[in-house]
Amino acid sequence: MSSANPGLAYEDTPPLSAPLRFFLTAPLFGLVAGLVLLFDGDLLASRWTPGALAVVHLFAAGFMLHVMLGALLQILPVVAGAAFPAPLRIAGVTHVLLGLGAAGLAFGLGSGTPSAIIAGAVLLAAGLGLFLAASLLGLARAAPAQGASRTPRDLRLALGALALTTVLGVVLAVALGRGLALPVALPTLVDLHAVWAWMGWGGLLLAATSWVVVPMFQITPAYPAGFTRFWAPATLVVLVSWSASLVADIGWLKLVLSALLLALASGFALQTIKLQRNSRRSTPDAPFRAFRLSMLALLGSLVALLVSLVSDAPQWPILAGVLVLHGTFAGAISAMLYKIVPFLTWLHLTQARIRAPNMKKLLPDAPVRKQLRLHAAALAALIVAVLLPVTTPLAGLLVAVEFGWLLANLLRAVRAWHQAANA
Repeated sequence: MSSANPGLAYEDTPPLSAPLRFFLTAPLFGLVAGLVLLFDGDLLASRWTPGALAVVHLFAAGFMLHVMLGALLQILPVVAGAAFPAPLRIAGVTHVLLGLGAAGLAFGLGSGTPSAIIAGAVLLAAGLGLFLAASLLGLARAAPAQGASRTPRDLRLALGALALTTVLGVVLAVALGRGLALPVALPTLVDLHAVWAWMGWGGLLLAATSWVVVPMFQITPAYPAGFTRFWAPATLVVLVSWSASLVADIGWLKLVLSALLLALASGFALQTIKLQRNSRRSTPDAPFRAFRLSMLALLGSLVALLVSLVSDAPQWPILAGVLVLHGTFAGAISAMLYKIVPFLTWLHLTQARIRAPNMKKLLPDAPVRKQLRLHAAALAALIVAVLLPVTTPLAGLLVAVEFGWLLANLLRAVRAWHQAANA
């Protein structure tokens, strides 16, 4: 165990290439999403346009899923003691299936090609199935979690939500690609898939990761024990209840449970902002500010979702999607990547008994700060584009450059690691 962080078993960290391949592939999907926005000016007219469906999955199944699985390859062994069997092999096969599946699904949705939709969904499901099986095997072999951290438990809940999200996605793909008759209305199944992906998989994983990463990298107090004890289980219970009310079409109950889900999400965002205010950092750095922006975007998305519950105007769900996918998840993930990648390169150099440069030398502040400022500008441009669709190409250009720059910065840290290792 690390003496500095007694709850983290750094000696169990997998080979660096296992998570790194996911981290370096992810920005490519964000870049392509920007290009789709650049060349499809009508994309944001509705959440149901082919371009919008393609961009959503380029973000969710491309950018987000790659980083999340790469992070789990690192977090599960170190935080939960769940060592993957043959981690490089699992990483390699999952990475290929995930990349091909995300690309195929996004292409199929954007072009209206049923065979590509189904093929992409099947490849994604195969990659996720392999990853989930390896994760569950590692968790089954892991010693019982010690200490007060709720991260191991919440990671298990997030993986369960990922499994359900995957099943719902495959059913949707087959329904769209083959005209499969469903026992529930297609829009209902879409909402189930979207909300389980948002709060069940993405929300639970973001929270479980934040319990460790926010205090560690942002030098804040720990999340209150009572808050971490109840937040994920309460979210899961409300999510299951909301799903039942949606399928049963009990309008008043669905509205109440939707409000509870929004309250839980806002509670996480407000608690995180409160911790940041008590940070021991004298001067917040760019990733710190970007993570705060992601929490503010989360709060903004909840307002948009709340309005969408009582308004039929099409821009509210689109605005919520922009704030959730780009504002919250892309912002928080970028902020975390700028901490995780330099730290992992430093850790692997240190474990190899190589004199490691300071992490600020592995990835200096200046290019990180400039890229994250561009992220904020791209988010603002996307919000404007929802209201003024004529500006969508400009927003797309900024998004493409944003993710291209993110990739360049991550490669800079990797080059510094290679140079130090070969010096």
